[in-house]
Amino acid sequence: MLHQLKIWSAVALTAVLSCTPLAVANNGDPMIIQRFTQDSPVIDTHLTNDCNGEEVILNGTMHFELTTGSDADGDRTIFDLDSTTRLVGEGQTTHVRYVSVDKIHQHDTTRGGQASNTRSTMKSRLVAQGPVPDLISRSTMHTVINKNGTIVLQRERESISCR
Repeated sequence: MLHQLKIWSAVALTAVLSCTPLAVANNGDPMIIQRFTQDSPVIDTHLTNDCNGEEVILNGTMHFELTTGSDADGDRTIFDLDSTTRLVGEGQTTHVRYVSVDKIHQHDTTRGGQASNTRSTMKSRLVAQGPVPDLISRSTMHTVINKNGTIVLQRERESISCR
């Protein structure tokens, strides 16, 4: 669903990066910094409010900024991913409107050519603009960055509940 779109967009960002030398690592090695920005539309994404069974249709945008950097000898690598999601939605039965603005930042640094292995939980809140409960979406992500800089993202768990 929505989180899966975020995951695939983040993976796609890494595939189209361009190299630009911009910085120097702590050990004096020149750093290669790669940056990419992408805006992805969210169009007619359907989800169900678990409290009342109502279908909610979401629209909006997801904005991604990915920065990676590695030094010349490969013993230090930095990964930064920032995303901002702005959504509006409407319940199809009650016509209650939902609004969400979520920001996520992930940072990872590897040294000595070692791999990175990170788990993080992302929580999004769709705020109801009427007499129904808000929706809370939780997703656990497993991120592995191998010593060659390849990023693998896997969604392990996802749940949507009412507040």
